[in-house]
Amino acid sequence: VTVVDVRQTDEFSDGHVRGAVNIALHDLLADIEAIPADRDVWVHCASGYRASVAASLLDRADRRVVLVDDSFDNAEKQGLTTV
Repeated sequence: VTVVDVRQTDEFSDGHVRGAVNIALHDLLADIEAIPADRDVWVHCASGYRASVAASLLDRADRRVVLVDDSFDNAEKQGLTTV
């Protein structure tokens, strides 16, 4: 699984899921070839809006995408983040 965090760089720097790749939504189209096509791609943001847009773009690019539609705060509560 590749986890793609589509938040802004400063948001990512404040805390992120361990092992996540940060590609801000506005950079996604330019960097889409860097995202592997041979595994599931889990995409998330702070609230779900940007991730839903990113999931649509990734799906259109033939990626196996999973939209993580949950608050980033819940990831922190589960201990999935690092600072």
